[in-house]
Amino acid sequence: MSRIRSAVFFCLVLSFAFSIHAQGAPTLRISLSPVFASLPVAFAEEWGLFDEEGIDVEIIGLADTQVRSAALATGDIDFVVEDVSQFILDLQSGIELLATSAAYVTPQSGSTTLGLISPGSFRLESIDDLVAREYLVGTMYRSDHEFMLDQLFDAVLEDDQERPRYSFMTDILFLATWFGAQALPAVVLPEPHLTYIATYTPVDGSSLDVVVLSDFSEVESLPSLFVFRGDFADENPDVVDAFYAAYRAAVDRVNETPREELIETGLDVVLPLFFTGADPSLIGEDVLDALPIPTFEQPKDLPEEQFQQVLAWMEDRGYAFLRPTYEDVFRTCELP
Repeated sequence: MSRIRSAVFFCLVLSFAFSIHAQGAPTLRISLSPVFASLPVAFAEEWGLFDEEGIDVEIIGLADTQVRSAALATGDIDFVVEDVSQFILDLQSGIELLATSAAYVTPQSGSTTLGLISPGSFRLESIDDLVAREYLVGTMYRSDHEFMLDQLFDAVLEDDQERPRYSFMTDILFLATWFGAQALPAVVLPEPHLTYIATYTPVDGSSLDVVVLSDFSEVESLPSLFVFRGDFADENPDVVDAFYAAYRAAVDRVNETPREELIETGLDVVLPLFFTGADPSLIGEDVLDALPIPTFEQPKDLPEEQFQQVLAWMEDRGYAFLRPTYEDVFRTCELP
């Protein structure tokens, strides 16, 4: 279990903005989940913002959540962007971790960040259809998506309706691939995978008919968390501070950059993060035009009540056995 850290210490460290010299400072090894909150980190590296702050950053591509967590536990990476559920799971191993902030995004008007979708070939038009036919739902294992799916069914199903069974995976691209092959009747996918699946047209085929069964508007969304290994944060507070300076600058720049410029310059950033191995030349203009780019918010704290809600759900599910306290593993002050 992580030891209790002084909130005052981290408030002072994280709010005191200054650049550091890379000489003598360790390389910050980062792994990014394929979520929108990771984009400003990837753009900060692409635009040289970490260099401007005097830190050396290495982004390590790990698509599978279990592989990413293993690398964090062994010290092969120092920082991850992950969901609240995965953070609690990682804490179960006993390694010292510190969630320094939460990353929120605001979707474009008329768009969403998460969807429960079905291929048109299964002829589902509603969640009631899904329940009546006793179809499986594909989702990420022990994740915020699974948590929100439970919340969704609790909100929309009648007492006499039985919740659908789940088919679990640990790689979001693998889940999207199975959906694209119409091997699953319904899945939970985030953006931009939603738009990619709905608009991508293979060279030798036609686009997939996608039915949106829910946009999860009935439940409260969860942000991604920025998580450092505790030993790295303790030993390198100046690197943590510089990381946030670069990230905040990247958020401002992404929000201010015209969409066309982001699309044109960001393919090398976006594709490796969300679609490992994808060939940019095979991504049509229709896909690029449809991609919803959200507004990125500056980092802030995760409300304690959300953490406790997810923790209680994981305990009920049998996913979590250790009970970390909010004060042990979170900052308790807002970034400037």
